Amino acid sequence: MFIALPPSFPKDKFQEFGLLAAQFFPKLLSDGFLSDPLQSRIHLDRSWMAVAYRYRECAEHNEEFKALLRGANELWKEWGADEEQNYKLEKCIYGFFTNGLSIFESLGYCLYFVGAALQTVDFPHVQQPKKITLDKTAKAFQAAFPGLLITSRLAALPQEPEFKRLDTVRNILAHRLSGRRNVRGESIHHSDGTFTHTREEVWHIPGSSDELIFDEEMIQRCLDGITGLLTSLVEASIEFARRHVSVKASP
Repeated sequence: MFIALPPSFPKDKFQEFGLLAAQFFPKLLSDGFLSDPLQSRIHLDRSWMAVAYRYRECAEHNEEFKALLRGANELWKEWGADEEQNYKLEKCIYGFFTNGLSIFESLGYCLYFVGAALQTVDFPHVQQPKKITLDKTAKAFQAAFPGLLITSRLAALPQEPEFKRLDTVRNILAHRLSGRRNVRGESIHHSDGTFTHTREEVWHIPGSSDELIFDEEMIQRCLDGITGLLTSLVEASIEFARRHVSVKASP
């Protein structure tokens, strides 16, 4: 049974990829499965499921973040003077960005084992899984499967704006410091005696040039970006798996 997932998750496509990828590995409890010292099928299954787990966690952090902002007291809304509220918001943001990056790291790890099942020589790190990274997955696919859609999308992923934001923010939050809501206001006195007042709220972390508009949809916008990138990679993974299932099945 599959876990419950938000409607935005590309569940049907993701399940199709999982079924196709499994065809390159021994069946569960078969002699091949039981005699594999690398436990490759387990690595495949659990990294594939990790993608869904991490996405659901992102969605849950998104909903919690929205609820916290809706329920915030007026003192915090005006001045941010509620450290407990700041902590709860930070927890949501940290959890979101940590899990968001992990979605792609888990999918890359999964694809590494799929590639190794098809062309072992270009995927040497299955014996030392700790060395498997998104970058090494992309390079291995370039060596083993040049010119394919999944190869080009893995290569392009680090330069995608949504991914760059995930990577930058997660690394700062996980290794250095926390962010904070900043409220900026400005009043302009016009020649006719009237005033124009502006107010801007952003989420800022020192060390990042990317400030996010701080409102109820802040995490939702980031989640939408993750969904688009993930769907694109899953579609390319399906195309890759179908191609090689066909080759495997041909006489």
